[in-house]
Amino acid sequence: MAPNSTTEDAFGLTETLRKQLLAYSTSNEIGKITSQAQNIEEVFKGLCLGFGDLAGYNRVMVLGIDSVNFCLTPLQSIGFDEDKLKDFRAEINFTAGEYADAIFCNKHILADPVPDTDSFSMLECKAYTVFPLLKRVIDECWKTKNCQRTDCSCYNSENLYCWTDLNAGLAVNAASEDDRRRACVKCDQFKCEGLLWLDLTGHDAITGEDVAMIYAAVAQAGLIIESFRAYESLMKVNEKLSSTYDELRKAHSMLKADLQQASVIQQQLLPSSFPEEFLDVFAEYKANLEVGGDYYDCFELGNGSIGLVIADVSGHGTAAAMLMSMFKIMLKSSSPMNGISPALTLKNINRTLVTEVDSGKFITVFYAIWQKSTRELIYTNAGHNPMPLMNKKTGEIELLKSSGLFIGVMPDITVEDKVLKLDGEYRLNLYTDGINEAMNPAREQFSHKRIYEFMKNTADKNCKDFVQTLLKDVDNFCEGNELVDDITILVCDL
Repeated sequence: MAPNSTTEDAFGLTETLRKQLLAYSTSNEIGKITSQAQNIEEVFKGLCLGFGDLAGYNRVMVLGIDSVNFCLTPLQSIGFDEDKLKDFRAEINFTAGEYADAIFCNKHILADPVPDTDSFSMLECKAYTVFPLLKRVIDECWKTKNCQRTDCSCYNSENLYCWTDLNAGLAVNAASEDDRRRACVKCDQFKCEGLLWLDLTGHDAITGEDVAMIYAAVAQAGLIIESFRAYESLMKVNEKLSSTYDELRKAHSMLKADLQQASVIQQQLLPSSFPEEFLDVFAEYKANLEVGGDYYDCFELGNGSIGLVIADVSGHGTAAAMLMSMFKIMLKSSSPMNGISPALTLKNINRTLVTEVDSGKFITVFYAIWQKSTRELIYTNAGHNPMPLMNKKTGEIELLKSSGLFIGVMPDITVEDKVLKLDGEYRLNLYTDGINEAMNPAREQFSHKRIYEFMKNTADKNCKDFVQTLLKDVDNFCEGNELVDDITILVCDL
């Protein structure tokens, strides 16, 4: 008896090893088929062919989850009359067959025999098994959704997936188990991609080796499917980025065209010629962006009087340019009505800006009226830099300082008119802080002092040469550093 028993044990062990080796070989071959797939559909097809041709199942089907209609639909199959599967749907509600547990509990199911209430009974199936096609989920559902329902059974528990617990999913406020299931299958975190269905009708009893083999093949297929899903998501993101880029490029092109047109319009707001009463006058304007908030003008007021103005809106860009355009219109319309009082003109403009325009910006302004017949310069300075007036013969510079705050913020400003009687030849240099604040790589500013020294050293130059040489010196000083502000300068000899 002992030798005979030993022989039987050896035979049993050999048979077990043979089955395990066969299962491993089958799983490996199916894995090769699915790993060569070029898309998800080919993965599903590979599973069906592999389990049909290699594992010996007569009918195989891969079903996907239709989250909209809340059911399973065939994606790939072998061994079926396609017409019979054309309208086949397997419900996944709470009263559905046990196969629904494979979806929501992430486990394989054996149905033997198949009850009449089971959807697969319509396929003349007496026994079947299903395995879920699963993807990886990185984190717990409640963490991903930032769920604060601490009374949920899955909150801060070892269970990663709320759909596997009938008492969980409180965050969806489901009125029934079916409502909870509907919410789960639509969730990005839902783990099940679909089911592998194997017909066991007329098939040998499924063994532990069979289950292990199927799990191994399905697990590998799940990883491949997940890779394709990730690739599809990436392609969709790339398509969206590409579309967004095209839209941004078109918008940028339109914006650039609008800004270029705005720049042309703004240039047209600046004077194209100067009154003949001046001995010499020249101006230059460079916007930091396409449009800027600097403004200069030199215009006739009548009775031999000439207005001279330099102004700077806080900030840059389109809003500053629009406010400056409004300022020019108000200046040109207000100046004749206010006679030879620059201060009164600015007060009236300030009142209009404060009451009618809530821009959140302010304007610094130097405004002067030159009366050539009496050689009087009447000026006011509303928060602008001190403007240098130089005696060309002596080189002495007088700074025409501010007498009050900038305009456009408070309803009342305290600017006042000041009068200078000029005997001899003088040079008035009006500029914005883009010049004096221009910075070199060592973060040193060009400064007012350099401007004053430059004026003294170039008194013999005409106004055009003076301006162009000064701006060239500023460029050299910056050593390639980009200007951070608009540059405007108006120089005239009185």
